[in-house]
Amino acid sequence: MEEFMPLFPLDIRHQEFSTAMFGYSKKEVRAFLDQIASEVEAFQKQLEKEIARQEQKQNEVKQEALQAGSAVEELKRREELISRTLVFAEKTKADIIANARKEAENIIKEADLKAKRAIQEAKQYLSVLEHQYLQLKEQKRQFLIQFKVELQSFQDRINKDPLLSKDSELRLDSEFHQIKEEIVPKPENTETQNEKNK
Repeated sequence: MEEFMPLFPLDIRHQEFSTAMFGYSKKEVRAFLDQIASEVEAFQKQLEKEIARQEQKQNEVKQEALQAGSAVEELKRREELISRTLVFAEKTKADIIANARKEAENIIKEADLKAKRAIQEAKQYLSVLEHQYLQLKEQKRQFLIQFKVELQSFQDRINKDPLLSKDSELRLDSEFHQIKEEIVPKPENTETQNEKNK
């Protein structure tokens, strides 16, 4: 079965049907009319439901109106009770507001004191840190100066070492050979050595 879109008056006015040899297609016209009939029927049912709902509401309003008479007295009694309650509530509200203001002032004062104390402690701590920083800076400076002096001393010793000078190295080698010759005797002729051994 074909599904149709909901109809609007403009759709009905502009609906066109394809033509067959003897006029409009009966099948299309019938389907269109069936759709119109279905939608009108659905609209009528909806309208009937709405009318029934409105009638039920009217009956409810009438019943409520009847009950309203007895409710008026109850409302007057409640109004008086509410009036007394409001007066009491106003007084209670004023007391609560006054107490809340006092408490808020105390909280603000206490917070202010805590904040001042915290700031003071932070300043003292910062002062201690600054003092420690200056001490560390001075210790580092002294260490660097001392290290520089020692480094310079080592560099001077290294620069003065004879092994770094070719002339000094040759002189030292020559002196070493002389001492060696003086301490270790030269090997003599083998014949002379043999005679000495006899």
